[in-house]
Amino acid sequence: MPIRVIGLNNRTATIETREIFSFDASGVKAALEDWKKRFPEAEAALVSTCNRTELYFATERGVLPSDVDVFPFLIAPKHKSDDPPVSFERFASVFQTFDNVDAIKRLFSVASSLDSMILGEPQILSQVKRAYDIALATGSAGPILNGAFQTAFKTAKRISVETGVFKRRVSVPSVAVVDFALNIFERVNDKRTLVLGAGEMAEETLKYLVDYGAKSIGVANRSRDKAEALASKWNGRVVDWEDRVDALTSSDLVICATGASEPIVDLKQCEKGIEQRVERPLFILDLAVPRNVDPELGKCPNVYLYSVDDLEKACARNKELRDKEIPKATRIVDEEASGFVSGVNARRSIDAIKTLRENWSKIKDEEVERLLRKIDCDQREEAEIRYAFERLVNKLLHSPTVSLRAEAEQGPNSRLLEAMRRLFKL
Repeated sequence: MPIRVIGLNNRTATIETREIFSFDASGVKAALEDWKKRFPEAEAALVSTCNRTELYFATERGVLPSDVDVFPFLIAPKHKSDDPPVSFERFASVFQTFDNVDAIKRLFSVASSLDSMILGEPQILSQVKRAYDIALATGSAGPILNGAFQTAFKTAKRISVETGVFKRRVSVPSVAVVDFALNIFERVNDKRTLVLGAGEMAEETLKYLVDYGAKSIGVANRSRDKAEALASKWNGRVVDWEDRVDALTSSDLVICATGASEPIVDLKQCEKGIEQRVERPLFILDLAVPRNVDPELGKCPNVYLYSVDDLEKACARNKELRDKEIPKATRIVDEEASGFVSGVNARRSIDAIKTLRENWSKIKDEEVERLLRKIDCDQREEAEIRYAFERLVNKLLHSPTVSLRAEAEQGPNSRLLEAMRRLFKL
């Protein structure tokens, strides 16, 4: 089962280098169409994301193309005419290659997000599925890669169900929403959300809230233009900066992430508004350093105030718990990869035995017919002769069948199979 992966990722190459080998969907399609013309006997699939570009290629028979030969298919279209040319020698050091069972494990680990920048990120599985869909559409994926990718998706599902790798959030915005906000509110689609600030942290946290259904969104920022841009992007409304205190005390969820050097909201400003809330919970995420919210506000009844330190402690706990699940996930990858390789080898063994049986059966039939033409026998005797020859062929095939199946269970070593092919001219 010759299969190989060659590629680079955020661990081996800078973003400037990754850009040279980064494809959009149309570029992947064009590359695979060219591949089919250049290597019609070899299968291929190309996975390209912002953090990695990897080419998986395989063949049922024969020898795989060399890394130098496949390298041009890894260069993004707009960089093919670069000066100086993009050469394999220039970038060889940032590429990694994996063969056979290691290549299978690589695919399964990538699809399962065990090789991602953020372990357990769900986006990578959909990206691998899109790459597979393109390979199917172009016809560059054959029996080996079809089986490999399908088993990769099964592996990712097993890891999701059987381990906690995907259950533990480790980024501050995701922990803020999933581990804190959703522990106070069962749902957020009926809650009023206010964002104070318009930077990356504020937007990333808002994105998670929207993913979980947040709809009523207000944005306040000293720069109204930035507030308008963020509000427009997430179908929200702009809140005047001077009205931020009233907006805070009338909201349910508040995200504070401005660059202010001192609190922008204090207890005295909020006391009256909080008293009027009766028993409605107020959830405040203060993601700023220095803090945006007076810590005394968190002592008020039904006010849940969390700082970035609270969130980072939760991130660290989650990471520790998640990392404990990695060995279990790795065992699943190893198990599925071993099963896949054994299955492929078993199918190859079965094909070889089938061909050998067909050849020997043909010889057996010819010899039986030759013998029957020379002797006189009744129907019972003829049946006994045919049965004896059939048993002889089955007994002769028993040992090679057992040996080949045993080899398939041991792994990808196919020397016995290839020796049998040469010995019996299969």
